[in-house]
Amino acid sequence: MDKNNKYLYFGIGLVILILALGVMKTSMSSDYEKNASATFDTGMNFTLFIYGNANGDMNIDQQDIDLIEQIGAGKTDSTPLADANLDGKVDSKDVEQVKAIMDGAATEMIVQDSYSNPVRVKTPVERIVSLDKMIAENAQVIGVGDKIVGIDKDTASRSIILPEISKVKNVGDAAEPDIEAIVALKPDLVVQNQYFDEELMNKMKEASLTPLSMIYHGDIQNSLGYAKMLGYLCGSPNSANRYVDWMGNTLGNVHDKLADLNEDERAKVIYLYPRKGEALGSGGDECPTIKTLQFLGANTMTKDTKGTKGNLMDTASYFEIDPEVVIMKNPEVIVMEDFDVALGYGLTDKAVAQSELDKIKAMPGFGSIDAVKNNKVYLVDVNIVSHSNCLGALYISKALYPDQLADMDPYAIHQKYVTDFLKLPDMDVKKDGLFIYPDIS
Repeated sequence: MDKNNKYLYFGIGLVILILALGVMKTSMSSDYEKNASATFDTGMNFTLFIYGNANGDMNIDQQDIDLIEQIGAGKTDSTPLADANLDGKVDSKDVEQVKAIMDGAATEMIVQDSYSNPVRVKTPVERIVSLDKMIAENAQVIGVGDKIVGIDKDTASRSIILPEISKVKNVGDAAEPDIEAIVALKPDLVVQNQYFDEELMNKMKEASLTPLSMIYHGDIQNSLGYAKMLGYLCGSPNSANRYVDWMGNTLGNVHDKLADLNEDERAKVIYLYPRKGEALGSGGDECPTIKTLQFLGANTMTKDTKGTKGNLMDTASYFEIDPEVVIMKNPEVIVMEDFDVALGYGLTDKAVAQSELDKIKAMPGFGSIDAVKNNKVYLVDVNIVSHSNCLGALYISKALYPDQLADMDPYAIHQKYVTDFLKLPDMDVKKDGLFIYPDIS
């Protein structure tokens, strides 16, 4: 090989090496950001409630930096989350905070809890006490389950799907946990769903704990938003977004197929759940499960609904409903939550499920309801409706609209969730539990 060719090949090799190193550097430096943005069909949009998310969308990115700079320059009005460091003004320091979040270098993030209050969290979070079984499950799903160091008693009972998390320190009932035991665990964060009692949170703050109420219970869009928030707080936004993106697009596709239903095609549904004794509960338009049913195109028949005390409950969350009201409304479908009696992981006896279903159908006067006459009464596991709510939405949508969703298999999606995200390769959702009854194909 002559001298000129040697120089030529050396030059080519040097260029290739520089390009490869550049790719490696880009991959390494942007690994925190890569795929950390989510884009769904509009029906699944949520707000990522982290200060610095200036445009209030699902991501923290360059768009937020651009908007913050415009706000700081007086070119446009401020927005609720633009003040990234919450110092009362929007300026270059907020740009620095957003860049730190994007680079995975933020030592503190300020997030908004379910009460719309700001909460300062030291980051990355390494130790979490979870007082909600859904949040504990979600931590596992987004790849930060190893950061859970304390749980409530309900989560401790979920050894089937949380074999490792269920073994950590049990701090008692979520409503009245052992605060001293929580303090001893030295958590960076104590999490509960949106019903986290404010008085209890104040007691925790007095004990130098950082409590955070997160919208998880029954709310499919916000549960994905807070899953992504948890990923950011733990330094794992991409791991979180892998799940958020998958589930968000899955539900977005379902929503798209049902978005154009006309009024006659919308299933007339009443949602019920068991209360003390033989009493029945239902929900108004502020109930997360009602919102999910409406997202799925259902007519939830909430208008002019009265509770057992005779007061209108149209906009209520949960309330006791008079069975006579159910009979009068004559729904085409009844969706009834089962509270760990017949349905759930590890529960497989269909005879027990049928017995529970028969109890509903046999209630006085229910034989005249179209849903009962046409075998459109469904028991659904509370753990996939009020808790792992995205899964429940898939099963319910298939029950309501089997023709429109002929190509959607909730069992297969659930199996992927269990195998790929819960990391339980030996579990078969069709054999190792009941989640809706009667079965849907």
